[in-house]
Amino acid sequence: MDDYRVPTDEQETVIQFDRSGTVCHVYTTDSMVMTKLDKIHKRVKQDYVNGKPIAAYYEFDKGLLSFRKRRMTGKFSNSDAHRIAVKKNLSKARKSNNS
Repeated sequence: MDDYRVPTDEQETVIQFDRSGTVCHVYTTDSMVMTKLDKIHKRVKQDYVNGKPIAAYYEFDKGLLSFRKRRMTGKFSNSDAHRIAVKKNLSKARKSNNS
């Protein structure tokens, strides 16, 4: 029992926030989620077993939490029409920034 780990199928992440509040609370035992959140937020509290952290708590502004309609696939259109449209939009944005 020296090297206790939460089994993968039992790892969980709980996100809690109030409708009228401004703070989002996250509790997780998922090591992948901990790694991602550690890069952008500070841990508020940790739970330990045999001196090793097995769970972490985070708090951050609720406005930083977002929900997406679709999963991002990373596949983007490389058609000529798409490239021309992107080029026009970029050119337009640069002109408005220089004005």
